[in-house]
Amino acid sequence: MLKRMVVLLVLFSLLLAACAPVQQTAAPAEEPTAAPQEEAAAPGTGNEYVDSVNRRKGESYDTSAFKKDGPYVIALAAQGPTNSWATLFDEHARAYVEELGADVVSELLYADANGNADIQVPQIEDLLSQQPDALIVVPMGPALQAPVARAMAEGVPVILCASGVPGDEFVTEVGTNLYDAGAGMAEFVVEQLGGSGKIVQMNGIPGVDTAEKMAQGATDVWAANAGIEVLDVQYGNWSTAEAKKIAEQWVATYGADIQGIWSGGAQMSQGIIEAFLEAGLPVPPIGGGEYANGFLRLVKENNIQFSGWQYPNAMIRICIDQAIKTLKGEPVARFIDFRDEMPNTGTFSNAELDQFYNENWSDDVFGPIFLTDEKMKELGYMK
Repeated sequence: MLKRMVVLLVLFSLLLAACAPVQQTAAPAEEPTAAPQEEAAAPGTGNEYVDSVNRRKGESYDTSAFKKDGPYVIALAAQGPTNSWATLFDEHARAYVEELGADVVSELLYADANGNADIQVPQIEDLLSQQPDALIVVPMGPALQAPVARAMAEGVPVILCASGVPGDEFVTEVGTNLYDAGAGMAEFVVEQLGGSGKIVQMNGIPGVDTAEKMAQGATDVWAANAGIEVLDVQYGNWSTAEAKKIAEQWVATYGADIQGIWSGGAQMSQGIIEAFLEAGLPVPPIGGGEYANGFLRLVKENNIQFSGWQYPNAMIRICIDQAIKTLKGEPVARFIDFRDEMPNTGTFSNAELDQFYNENWSDDVFGPIFLTDEKMKELGYMK
């Protein structure tokens, strides 16, 4: 009996132990694991154009779908010889195709838009009807977005050269950051005036990406400097003669009140300077010089303070190279800054003037030049 009671007590004790709450022992803490890191995108600027340029600089286009054997037929929808810059652009295109040889480029199809988007749109349709292997376009305005997109849809790769279009339906664009170029020259004017003064502004051809993006850069600089008063803004159409007429009106209206000048092209800057000199007025500081021999001669002879940039017509050589790379199926960067491809094409000012001015060239020459002296003489651009 006693033995049975002991057994029962033991069993009862075991049952109580089994039913008691169990104290949890904390597990050793695990070391924190970092979350997978994604490559950070470039911070946006709030400017659609600048953000697009920055994004495309980091992208490449897979051109394998366009790969084919040469020689190639390349179509060029150009601005047309509306000024000496555009004339030399065309001459560089023809000379470079000849330099490459017929075993690389068998034919260069050409269309002259006369600086007009309305003319250029149907010209592209005509060029496409001739079945080129690639199309290089110098867009004369946003209306070129649709024909550029149609060319890509038809399997013809498009290289934008010296100007852009809205959207993203093209292989690459060759140029530079136009907004920054315009803003940089405006900042020069602001610095020259000590942050306060009256200025005039002359843009290129209305609606053309090159002109409008540069002008927006300048406009934003004026807006950020309350001491700057913009007396007038006009379009000079990248023409020395037109710019001179507008500047003559400025001189008659504002006279010596004009303390600074912003110009989106050296052809126009040359005309502006001529108007001031003929009126007997000192020429204010100019943000808007280029590697343009006539402009450089005038600033050298008259000791005019300027800030210059470069937009070489010879960039067409780079555009042709990108068309050939595309047709070979090689990856192509979505935005190509000519300054990275063509030496000594950055900004400059009075300190570098003697490195650029060439007394053997006519006033109409925009450098750098890759044509032979014989060709320059034949074209009337060399003395």
